[in-house]
Amino acid sequence: MKALKDFFGGEFLLSRQMRRWYPYLAFVLALMAVMIISEQRIQDKQRKIKMLENEYKAELSKLKANNQFIPYEENQLLIRKMQERGYVLNEEQNYTIRVKREAPEKKHRLFKRKNNE
Repeated sequence: MKALKDFFGGEFLLSRQMRRWYPYLAFVLALMAVMIISEQRIQDKQRKIKMLENEYKAELSKLKANNQFIPYEENQLLIRKMQERGYVLNEEQNYTIRVKREAPEKKHRLFKRKNNE
């Protein structure tokens, strides 16, 4: 009965026999802390990857719906066909035309709340 009381009360940790095990216990506790922290970081990264995958899928479906998406294999096939017909792809002379779109004006949330109330 006294042995159980010493064990559950933690008094065995103060004995001379246990003092030499202190560095090992500290090392094990440090490893456990590192394991818990790394597990949390892994879960955070998995959540971020899942979020980015969802964004990618949404953007891909939007491009497919607008017929602006060409799969890589199909793009390479088109490049080869154009090269067979005599067209040479010159990266230095390729020009990109970009049309600037006006961004919708963003309103601050405080103003939105005041207007809605």
